[in-house]
Amino acid sequence: MADDSKTNLIVNYLPQSMSQEELRSLFGSLGDIESCKLVRDKVTGQSLGYGFVNYVEAGDADKAISTLNGLKLQTKTIK
Repeated sequence: MADDSKTNLIVNYLPQSMSQEELRSLFGSLGDIESCKLVRDKVTGQSLGYGFVNYVEAGDADKAISTLNGLKLQTKTIK
């Protein structure tokens, strides 16, 4: 099993309209995902604009960073 520090990504500056399924689809196109979580306000359910993506393989996490870091989605640039 891979070291979590090399497979677990925090993704910032996500558009508030983005769903967890869209997040999984975007990052899943680059490798197998063990888990994916879009962080939401506990009361309103509104996205807080960040999430976590945990890949099975560290190489896929590296590929996601090099491919998606700086990608512009709507008015946001993800990091």
